[in-house]
Amino acid sequence: MGENKKYSDIKIRVAKREDMNAVAEMIQELADFEKMSDGPKISAKDLQHDGFEAKPPAFQCLVAEVQENAKNPIVGYALYFPTYSTWQGRAMMLEDLYVRSSDRKCGVGKKLFNAVAKEASSSGCSRLEFHVLEWNDARSFYERKGAINLTNSEQWCYYRLSGDSLQQAAKEADS
Repeated sequence: MGENKKYSDIKIRVAKREDMNAVAEMIQELADFEKMSDGPKISAKDLQHDGFEAKPPAFQCLVAEVQENAKNPIVGYALYFPTYSTWQGRAMMLEDLYVRSSDRKCGVGKKLFNAVAKEASSSGCSRLEFHVLEWNDARSFYERKGAINLTNSEQWCYYRLSGDSLQQAAKEADS
């Protein structure tokens, strides 16, 4: 891991279309880390279309770049999108924040997270929401930042409708 590695210059910047190959690689690395290797169904081309050709873009993305890491300068990413709260107005959902395993413990994740928080705040968002697997050690980082586990505090359960169930519900809309 990166426990002993120190970077003198970690640059957080808005992702470009050409960064999506590296982001797609890291999405797969994140899925592997989460023990869901078969999860990702999108490609770099999908990311390029959805983030840079679609109007409006489906997401925004920041990347962490370290020039000292010449072989692979993009060492992390944060992908997020606007949402809306009927209680508080504008909000932001952080879908993914990932740092390559070899570049962790160097402050990259903290810089990415803070940059997304700044984007949410400067966009007038009342909150930044995200999900963290229960077993992921990053939970303690987010909790130190002041994040609240809504499952524990408010009893919110996170649900997903997809695949055949989503298609069936859509068909029932016309019934």
